[in-house]
Amino acid sequence: MAIKSYILTQDFKSPYVQVTGRPDRPQAIKFKNFRKADIVKGELKHANNRPAFVLVEGTLVLPLEVVKELVTKEIVSNASGSADSKLPKPSEVVKLSSNPKVQYIDAAIIGAAIGFGAIYFAEKKGWLPIETDKKMKIYGAIGGGLLASYLVYRFKSNKETIKKQTQE
Repeated sequence: MAIKSYILTQDFKSPYVQVTGRPDRPQAIKFKNFRKADIVKGELKHANNRPAFVLVEGTLVLPLEVVKELVTKEIVSNASGSADSKLPKPSEVVKLSSNPKVQYIDAAIIGAAIGFGAIYFAEKKGWLPIETDKKMKIYGAIGGGLLASYLVYRFKSNKETIKKQTQE
């Protein structure tokens, strides 16, 4: 089999045995840490005519669940000629795309918070009597939300425009 490059898709610890050959230092099982996105060179091994694992450095086993084969392609350039041969030129005006529902909802929420806060502030300052209507804050929130939604509707057409550039 050929040695290929593989990239790790997740962190993995591969066990290996360290043999010393000395009786006073016995064998030890250690782990080699592989990090996600590490590139390793290894050999794909098969069992029962199916890919089973990748053997790295002759002793480290990596399961197929944690590696992906790294495919590389040669970069081919067709660049020739001067750099200013094709410059982009503006061709048309395009409006910025955005979701109007999101704009209205955001405006209503912010307007409701401002309306509620304004009524609360007016009651604390004594400009509005507190005992007259306990629903005054709700009315302020509804009024602020409706006003903010109307302002977004009214000034929505005044958005900035960008020019789309095309190559000729």
